[in-house]
Amino acid sequence: MNMIQKTIIATLLALLGGTPFLRSQSIDTLSIGDSPLNEVIKEIKKETKEQGEIIYRMPEDSMMVLSRDTFRMVKRKRKAKTTIEETRQYWGFNYVEANGTDKITTPTGTGTTTNYLPELNNAKSIHFGLEQQWGYNLYRGKIRFFTGIRYDINNYRFQNSNTILTSDNQQFQATVINGPLVDPVPTEKSKLVTNYIGVPISLGIQDRAGDHSKFNLKVGVHAGYLVRAHTKIKQSNGNSEKQFDDFNINNFYLAPFVNLGYGDLGLYMRYPLTNVFKDGQGAESQCLQFGITLKMS
Repeated sequence: MNMIQKTIIATLLALLGGTPFLRSQSIDTLSIGDSPLNEVIKEIKKETKEQGEIIYRMPEDSMMVLSRDTFRMVKRKRKAKTTIEETRQYWGFNYVEANGTDKITTPTGTGTTTNYLPELNNAKSIHFGLEQQWGYNLYRGKIRFFTGIRYDINNYRFQNSNTILTSDNQQFQATVINGPLVDPVPTEKSKLVTNYIGVPISLGIQDRAGDHSKFNLKVGVHAGYLVRAHTKIKQSNGNSEKQFDDFNINNFYLAPFVNLGYGDLGLYMRYPLTNVFKDGQGAESQCLQFGITLKMS
């Protein structure tokens, strides 16, 4: 019988004897009356007297020390990770509000032209984001500085499917046409899609030091750059047409955000400080984004 097995038996005997586990206990007092295990106890006592002190290391952050005079449990605090890594998905909605004094609406022979995004179908104007972040320990692993990289896709689905955007124009121009865009085939949907890549920076607070916290809160700012924009018009016969252009959309955006999470799920909200359109190329407009976030790792 090796020393570890003997140590475990001694531990069990101490517990069976009614001695509190964390209270100092002399191994010389361990006995259970007439029993074959008495021989084991005597042998352990003998070996501990000869060897002075034996340390048996237990899993994670505990250490059991068996000495000639004492039997005790020593707890060691686990150090907080210096850096944690997490990947998140964002699923939400876009809501665009234009400044009323900047709006210009012009009736034409084919329809109505505006310098702002026409009315959106908010339930189908979906935002998707994918984010990779690293959190650096500031205080006990519960307060961290986060930064990383993020990719966002914004879908602006127009309420009227007969909406077209004009490309290569000095100002943003959207026209809602009276009737189908392609006669006699009606259109089912029309939308604008923008893609941004950016860097989020935030301060995070969590209830546990590791990367498996339950409650967490992040407050920060996200800066992004436009990498692609296009419109898509889909007809009722299944055919679709895409047109690629920047459509006078702002190349940059800066958006404060707040994320509130519990476990792997959470809620988020962003409200950009920058205009949807380039300076002087469209009505002053902001896009509010809100939805849920899902932690992947």
